[in-house]
Amino acid sequence: MLDFAINPFLKDHASWVDLFEQVITFAQKPKFFYDDLKFLKIDPATGSMTNMDEKLTRGVYQSGNAQKFTTDLNLDGDDILYIGDHIYGDILRLKKECNWRTAMITEELDEEIAQNKKAEPIILEIDTLMRQKEPLENQLTDLMTLKYEKTEPVDETQIDKLQKEINDCDAQISQLIKQQQSLYNPNWGQLMRAGNEESYFAYQMERYACVYMSKISDLLQLSPRTYFRAPRRPLSHEV
Repeated sequence: MLDFAINPFLKDHASWVDLFEQVITFAQKPKFFYDDLKFLKIDPATGSMTNMDEKLTRGVYQSGNAQKFTTDLNLDGDDILYIGDHIYGDILRLKKECNWRTAMITEELDEEIAQNKKAEPIILEIDTLMRQKEPLENQLTDLMTLKYEKTEPVDETQIDKLQKEINDCDAQISQLIKQQQSLYNPNWGQLMRAGNEESYFAYQMERYACVYMSKISDLLQLSPRTYFRAPRRPLSHEV
């Protein structure tokens, strides 16, 4: 496949194999990250394979394991950035078994970001209505506390009025949420969110991927010396 996808566009190399120090095929992920599979040396010219126990050098290999790969290259796990597009086979299992750095490729992010921008005015409307609703709910809570817990007389008309205003806000918010959701996939909605919470996919990606992007060429916008630093995220009690 790479003979047809890459070789016709090469100018300074005879084959795509020349672009890499080591090429590993049939790695049997995720076993590659935790098992002790042996490397086989491949002759690219004939396709023949031979058993190999010595130190890895430049060449094409089949199978193998991450521990030997890291050791033979005299690297620490932090020195390796593994780029994959499968949350379990590439990222999650690797992060649990190795200490390599991980980068997740999620092509759907481009579309999700574009739809998020379209949804921004709707979200602002929802936030405005929520800010209007919260003090009404607090007032209603105070009145209901007086009525049922402290058994004090309250203005029932005020209670009815507050409930109506809250219901009106809820009706408007409900319509806006439907309008927002219509911008995304009709079957599963947003990729990275489930309502106000992160989706399970987003949770796994945030936890196990050091960085993530829609395509590997996104890295070309950055200097190779870029240091990625995660911002401090507040805990619930800090908000």
